Amino acid sequence: MAQSSFLSRWTGRPNAGETPSPASDPPAQKGPAPETGRSRSSVWSISPPLERIRQELDEQAGILAEAKRLLEERLAPFQRHLMEARRHVDQCLRQLDTRLGPLREFLEGQASNLERVGAHLSGELKAQFEDFEGFLAEQRKTLERANQYLDEQPLPLSRYLEDEQRAVEQVFQDLEARFEPLRGYLKEQQRLLATMTEPAVMEEFGLLASLCEERRVALERFAAAAEYRPQALFAELEGIYRKYAVQEGGKNRHLARMLEQTRQADLRLRESLRPLPREGGEDAGRVDAAP
Repeated sequence: MAQSSFLSRWTGRPNAGETPSPASDPPAQKGPAPETGRSRSSVWSISPPLERIRQELDEQAGILAEAKRLLEERLAPFQRHLMEARRHVDQCLRQLDTRLGPLREFLEGQASNLERVGAHLSGELKAQFEDFEGFLAEQRKTLERANQYLDEQPLPLSRYLEDEQRAVEQVFQDLEARFEPLRGYLKEQQRLLATMTEPAVMEEFGLLASLCEERRVALERFAAAAEYRPQALFAELEGIYRKYAVQEGGKNRHLARMLEQTRQADLRLRESLRPLPREGGEDAGRVDAAP
């Protein structure tokens, strides 16, 4: 099974061509429907830093694709050479096997004759033709040498093909040496990307996303309400803040920073919604602040 890519580990979804593990059923989908291609592309354009990341990723993908195309173009002649050499050698071996066919049949026939004569002499004629056993033994050795000779006939062609492979491999080894710095760079990239899928990082980003979602729901409820009740909004936002401040516990740097920044935004909004005091120092329609 192919190893999951960084993207599939980050999103929790398999890449194209990958099949999810049958050990567990996929969880039921919750929340809004899947985003369309247009809404997904807006994820990058929503922020200049994200847009720069997208551009850099696209540029790097383009560079790697161009490098792969160039390598395939440069290496194609060597690949054709080896494939053609293998094809021609295979053709020569088939022709050689055809030419050796009658010789092998002859040797097999001779071997059968020797076995038959040897079986006949092992009986009652053994004592009478004992000296003939030596002649049969010599004939068997001759047949063995002849079979060995036939078996060695394809070896020069096989060695020739191996020599061609080694000669071309010199080009590949030089290319591999040239690409060694790139290989090290890509491995470092993979290591850095892997840190983004560590359980602690995934848990923190999950909390951040959950915090944003709860704040979005609170603001949506306030915007859609028939009555203008900002005090209810600030009370709900304060409750969300306290909920995640307890979970943070000084462990999640990003969560702590987002909590502080969103809390300051809430305070500024609450302060801006306070009405101006009336003459005489009395407040009219004062907005109740959340504790």
